[in-house]
This record gives sequence, structure tokens and C-alpha cells, in this order.
Amino acid sequence: LRMTCLGRANVHWSEVENVGHRGGRQRLETVEYNAEEEYFQFRFQLWPPDNNTEDANNPLPAGQHTFPFQLQLPVELPPSFEGAYGYIRYWAKATIDKPWKFDQHTKRAFTVIPSLDLNQQPDIEEPIQYRGELRTGCCCLPSGRFSGSVTTNRKGFVPGSEIGLSSHIENHTSSTCWAEVRLKMHITYLASGKFKQEKKVISTVCREQIPRGDNYIWNERMRIPPLPPSHLKGCKLMNSKYILQFRVGSDARCSWDEIEFEDEIVIGTLPFLTKQRPLPPANPNKPVNMLVPITVTALEKEIDRAIEGKPSYEECMLFGRVSIKDKDDTEHTLGELIFTPLYAFYSPRTPLQRSSSYIE
Repeated sequence: LRMTCLGRANVHWSEVENVGHRGGRQRLETVEYNAEEEYFQFRFQLWPPDNNTEDANNPLPAGQHTFPFQLQLPVELPPSFEGAYGYIRYWAKATIDKPWKFDQHTKRAFTVIPSLDLNQQPDIEEPIQYRGELRTGCCCLPSGRFSGSVTTNRKGFVPGSEIGLSSHIENHTSSTCWAEVRLKMHITYLASGKFKQEKKVISTVCREQIPRGDNYIWNERMRIPPLPPSHLKGCKLMNSKYILQFRVGSDARCSWDEIEFEDEIVIGTLPFLTKQRPLPPANPNKPVNMLVPITVTALEKEIDRAIEGKPSYEECMLFGRVSIKDKDDTEHTLGELIFTPLYAFYSPRTPLQRSSSYIE
């Protein structure tokens, strides 16, 4: 009875590329990009107890047997991750050597989550603040302007906590407007000196049909689902970051422009130990070229309550359930071969509440 424990990152994708000309025509080829990074590999024997002995005269007796074991994992391992073009994966495989028969394998993956303490990250307790304005028109005839501002409670979060959002939309056009906030994940893969980008939308909140001529205050909260910590630190083949995107647009037929703003937030594993500072009060009467900060109502106490206590560990459904079978596995490999990483999640203790209002 042998045991193998392995930690590995793998990146793979293919692209159709122009590799030259032949007979006046372009030559297109499918080029494969692959890279692999190994973090550890442990191999040891559980039976017979002496690792140097593989004596057929000392077979494992019939019946149910338990073989406790433990391993010291290397420090600074990257977190478990499953993406469209690569993974960071950790698993254990037990092999029963059957003389004159096919060996039997049982394989199971496990999750590694390194600590990313928000208290050690610079400047992420500060809020994100932005304001933009856009004039619209059709056939050189102006039809008005619209503007939008957004303020967050801070820049750092843990899964289970909420991004506090407050937005002020001024619609001085002849049509309705809309506003949208997205939480996105950007992943970069590296192989053979080339990069591959992947973008995933995690959550979206929106407000539609903001009437013309109105000043609209929109308070919203976006809960963070179970996710890996930012940056995939420790992996040289992949990097990730989380982006908060704010968009405001007009429903006018001849208006295709929109206000768009993006900023990075950090998702960690350990929440803030200190209370955040309240946002400044709203003042919609400020001039249009100044930032309009909006208060996120009752946000401080509710978010503190939402992340009290120890986290649970829940499945990340961003990429769905994946098969962990690889080229070394055969039809005789059994076990839990469908896997989803588990990440720290601070269960919310308060219901998700939203509010909105118009300024007369």
C-alpha cells in the first residue's frame, strides 16, 4: 500500500496562429501552450511498515484497515484554484499493489488556503470614490447630460462580507438612464513567454429606468461569495485580481456612450479587526465638477456583525465542479474525482437590505 501526495499548477491553452505563407496563402497552425509548476511531491509506503520491504510473503490481511499519517506541507503555498486555462491543485492518491492484477488507485483532492490578512494590506480600508459626467446628443444636437458617482465602504473584503455601495445618479437628459455595478475576476495565465487573459463576472447589481430630470440616490450591498484570495500568491504561472466596475448609461436611441470606472479591490481570508470610518454625508447640491460622497446607511455596524465569529468553508461555484483525473490516471483510479475547492466564508448574520430614493 503506497501513498502519493502532490501539489501542482498546470496551465494549458491553444491558439490558431499564422506561421507563414505557402503558395500565396497564409499557413495557420494550432499552437499549444503548456506550463507546469510543482510545489511538493511526497511518496511513502504504508504497508508493509518497512519502506524498504516489498515482500510478497507479508501481504495485507483481509478486512478493513486504517493507516493514520500526517505531512508537513511547505510554507507559502498558493491557494487551490480551478480556472478555464489552468489550475492549482493538491491531491492524495493511495495505491494497492495487487500481484498479477491491475493495481487499484484511490484519489482525492484537498484545498489549501494561505492566509491573506486584510489588516496587513496597505490603504484598503480607504473607500473607493469616483464621479463622472457625460453629455449626450444626436446629429450635433445636444440632448442633455447625465452623471454618476459611486462610493464604497472600503477596498478590502472577505467572502461573506458585503461591499457597501452608494451611488448618486443625475439624469438631465430626455430619456431614462441606468446604472450597474459588477464584481469581476481577472486571471492571467503564463506559458512559454505568452499570456492568456480570462475575465469572469462574479456578481452584478443594477438599477434601470431612472426617470429623466431626476436625481437618484441608490444604496446597494453586494455580498462576496466563496472565492480564492487575491493574487494567487506563490504561483508563477497564474495571477488574479478582483475588479469593481461602475457604469452609467442613457437609454436614448442615439446615445451609445456610457460612464465607466474600474478599480481593484482585495479579497482576503482574515477580516479587519478595527471598525471602519463612516463615510461623509451626502450633499447633492454640490457643483457638478465635485465628487458627491453618499452615506451607506447603517453600514458599519451591520457589516461588523456580518463577519463575526469563525468562518465556515464552502464550495466556490465560479468555475463549477471539475474532474481531477489527469494523464497518470486510468480506469482503475477511483475515489472522489469530481472536485470543487472550499474557501473561507464568514456566514452573514444580517439580511441583505437595499434602499433607494429620489432627491427633489
